[in-house]
Amino acid sequence: MAVLGIDFGSSFTTVSWVNPRNGSPEAVKFNGDGSVKFPSVILGVEYGLIFGYTAASYLDETNKLPIKDKIEILSNFVPSLKRVLNANAVEFLAGKKYSHAQLLSAFFKQLLSLIREHCGNDVTFDEVVFSHPVEFEQAKVHIIEQALKDNGFRAINKQYEPVAAIKGYALEHLISDNQGILVFDFGGGTIDVAFVQKKYGELKPVCEPKGNSLCGGQDIDNLIYADLRNKILSKHNFDISKDGIIDFGILNSCRRLKEYFSGQNDTYDTNIVLFINGSIVTYKYSLSREQFSNIIYKKVDEAVNVARIVLSETKQKGYSVNKILLIGGSSKLTLIQELLSEVEPNAEIITCGEKDIAVALGNIADNIATIAKSDTSSESEDDEQPQFDEELNFNKSIICKHCNSNRCYKLINRFGYHCLDCGWEGKNITVKF
Repeated sequence: MAVLGIDFGSSFTTVSWVNPRNGSPEAVKFNGDGSVKFPSVILGVEYGLIFGYTAASYLDETNKLPIKDKIEILSNFVPSLKRVLNANAVEFLAGKKYSHAQLLSAFFKQLLSLIREHCGNDVTFDEVVFSHPVEFEQAKVHIIEQALKDNGFRAINKQYEPVAAIKGYALEHLISDNQGILVFDFGGGTIDVAFVQKKYGELKPVCEPKGNSLCGGQDIDNLIYADLRNKILSKHNFDISKDGIIDFGILNSCRRLKEYFSGQNDTYDTNIVLFINGSIVTYKYSLSREQFSNIIYKKVDEAVNVARIVLSETKQKGYSVNKILLIGGSSKLTLIQELLSEVEPNAEIITCGEKDIAVALGNIADNIATIAKSDTSSESEDDEQPQFDEELNFNKSIICKHCNSNRCYKLINRFGYHCLDCGWEGKNITVKF
């Protein structure tokens, strides 16, 4: 039996698993090219539903189609089921009626098929841990739980996304005891913030995590789209949102523009292909960093304001922030980092790197700890009593990876080791991608 960790995102879904062959956490790869992110999109077609990369690829071709054909595809497209998830809502896709529960169950079914291709058909999954935003209604949580049950999972657990994120980060990075980290999780659909401190080898939120379900990276994409729409309408008297339907192909171009400005680039030009009155027209959309920042500032400030609230509560309790961990694609915007540096100038800003699958990995972190409790280590004896609040096992020690001391002992009733000389806490886990 194996355990899955699922981060069902508004834009992308990532999955991790505890490989039973070696007990190590690994990211599931999709699409045959090593991709660890699976687009959370659904397209209804005449013969049923298609998902992920296949569904997303249709958008790249819509700009070359006549308006009638384009609308036909766009009207049968669900770009972010998580964001609109509703127990009472239905979608009419390619002439068929689907509840959101049915769509999600079908999405997970396809996802599991791809997971088995990666992990091997000999592996059986019966336990899953998923994460969800802080401001996520219980009804939405229930839909996810039911969809997972429909796909054969018997044990289903859940946790907040920012809490999962710090657990996933800790699998590969050293976090010292008493260190305080602000987790800033700015994903496609929401902003979620938690302040977590490590104490006796465990990472726990100091106060209740906070979130905003109306503030995510997709809202930034929509702001760029609105600016582009107005400019095209002004120049060509052509509305890219024909009949009020968002052109998701152009919206994808806006998302890529956002990602471009996550780096140090100062200007960006992109050509938008339009089909106007039977002719193909190319519109050049240009933005400077200053223009881009002005367009998105209000929504970015909303996201940072959630961090301000958490920090206020944290400081009232006497805690200090050592680091700010950025999670989610939109958190890498330079404007985000600038505003966070103003709010907490002494904190180090850190990230999880390009793959950014900490949330999915964090969903299986506790299972790794359970497996590791049965591991044996080299034995040594030391009669000296430690000046440490937690009980230590003096018959189980390792060489400290931080200071090379041999006085690094296993915690009793908790997972991990504690070094009496430097205070290092270690889990000795190698993450494989």
